[in-house]
Amino acid sequence: MSDSEAEKKKILLAMYSKAQAAFLKKSFEEEGFSVVTANDGIRAVQLASAVHPDCALVSTDLPVIDAYAFSRILKNTDYLRDIAVVIGTADDGENFSFWTNNCKSDASCPLSSAGSGTIVNTVRQAIERNSGIKKGERKGLSSSVSFIKLLGDAYDKELYGLYVTREAYKIESQRYELKTLIQTMGKTMRSVLDFDAFSLILKGERLVEIYMFSDQLDDVEIADFKQIARADFDAKSDVVGGNDWQNSWKLQDHFKAVRNNGRKTSKIRSYEKFPLEEEKTIDEIPYTAHLGICRDLLSNNRTRERVGEFISIYTPLIKKTIEFKQIEEAERRVEKAFSRFLPLSVIKGIIKDESSFGESAGEKRQVAILMADIRNFTAISEKNSPENVVDFLNMFFAKMGKIIIAHGGTIDKFMGDAVMALFGAPESYIYNGNRAANAALEMSRVAREIDTSLLNMGGHEFRIGIGINYGTPIVGALGSEEKKEYTVIGDDVNLASRVESLTKRYGAEILITESVKKDIDAVQEAEKEKELPATEEGSLPHLIRHIDNVKVKGKTHAVRIYALSTDDKEYSDSFLENYRKGLNQYEIGNFKTAEEYFLLANGETPGDKATQELLDRCKKLFEEKPKDWDGAIALTTK
Repeated sequence: MSDSEAEKKKILLAMYSKAQAAFLKKSFEEEGFSVVTANDGIRAVQLASAVHPDCALVSTDLPVIDAYAFSRILKNTDYLRDIAVVIGTADDGENFSFWTNNCKSDASCPLSSAGSGTIVNTVRQAIERNSGIKKGERKGLSSSVSFIKLLGDAYDKELYGLYVTREAYKIESQRYELKTLIQTMGKTMRSVLDFDAFSLILKGERLVEIYMFSDQLDDVEIADFKQIARADFDAKSDVVGGNDWQNSWKLQDHFKAVRNNGRKTSKIRSYEKFPLEEEKTIDEIPYTAHLGICRDLLSNNRTRERVGEFISIYTPLIKKTIEFKQIEEAERRVEKAFSRFLPLSVIKGIIKDESSFGESAGEKRQVAILMADIRNFTAISEKNSPENVVDFLNMFFAKMGKIIIAHGGTIDKFMGDAVMALFGAPESYIYNGNRAANAALEMSRVAREIDTSLLNMGGHEFRIGIGINYGTPIVGALGSEEKKEYTVIGDDVNLASRVESLTKRYGAEILITESVKKDIDAVQEAEKEKELPATEEGSLPHLIRHIDNVKVKGKTHAVRIYALSTDDKEYSDSFLENYRKGLNQYEIGNFKTAEEYFLLANGETPGDKATQELLDRCKKLFEEKPKDWDGAIALTTK
């Protein structure tokens, strides 16, 4: 920069010390600057507006309006923001970089130790950086109204910026893990003050201790700091006998000290407890923060106040993060407790939105209802102790429950030795009936493998019966205000129960209705065409056999029922063909011909109860054919 250019530059020296101002005024004039001075913040703002200097060098000891506020005012006022602002720090022992970096100033330099040449160069560089900003106009602030308006406009812009920053901070901070948040806090606080030990202690549902230590402290010094911090918290919390420090939740982090004094370890020379006010709480949660430094920096009131303000901003955020962690832990406990009964995705939905489960009004939904019951369990339970029976049932239900949930089902309820499961509520899939059928096939297979050696089976073989119906029952929360049960009701539920009971009559482990069969057929067709969605299950290997057409008790319409077998090679082709032909003749009322086919089927598989049931029925119906025969028998028992 040439001398002629320097002569055109104006500088405002704003500082309380007249001697310092006089010294710097002479130095800048010797460098060709035009200089004006002010010894308080109000006069400095007035001169900046009226003279419009190229730069303002402002000392941190400026009274009324301090250097940081002065910088914010200029940088938030459109016609003054081109003025370069250099903050002159008067105390080398305190770290001012945080404040100078966040008051929108252009530069900072120490006034007590830096020579005038360094200060002049800092000012020139700041002016150069601002040279691209459009030059503002001069305005007089002769009246109090104009001055107040300037301040109001400047701080209105500042508050808006702080508001936006705060909102963004709130959103971002919600993602923090506690350790990450503490590390971020420590890093930020070290830019404000070069500390060596920090502790934050809170007590809500649980006592929480957070510590940060520099590598300048040894184990003895760390232990002493902890002891003092705990004693201060005990004194504040006024707990009889003191707090339970053994069972507190602890988080400790270490960092590399900014300043190295050449020693391996150092002693803490200054200590302060925050908040400085008594009885300070956050939403009535008692807390204390503790700061230790290996140098005497906490004797400065201004430093203590600003550190206290910093801690008061971060402490509520840490408290909320701890509460969030506690909620997450509670949610995990809920997930673990209920994962035996509901799919994990359903549990997460319930936790996030209570209204999604149990509070909604009843609605009709496509649901497959699965009923499973242990055969001959009354007789078995009479021959065993209650303890053994309960242990066995718990083991059995645990195995069945895992299978149901694995196939996307929900355990609705346990009923003695029976279980009722839903496929399609609360969580629904495209092919709920197929999922229920797959679950039934696996349940049947696992039931055959269950160890019953601890029970006296009384000569009975352990078997289960499963009935499945796919329909549109009413789904919702039933019960009183004190207790509600999320369940399904309606004819479709009753039909599933009736079908399960029929497994005894027909000697089948799994019986399904035609609606379930159609869902299985749809899946097989989708698989064949390679159109089955990735979210859906394919069909397990099985045999579907049309067993009968029945009118269950309480129903006037016929229902086609099918046996679902885990072994597609269980019956010979000729047996299945004879049974099918016999059932076709039976449906149209040709009972004599039907009997002949069923005799052939029975000859191949004498132990098949369904064949014997139809064979006996054909003999009776042939002797006395019912009126208005529609191919279905009305059953009078459950």
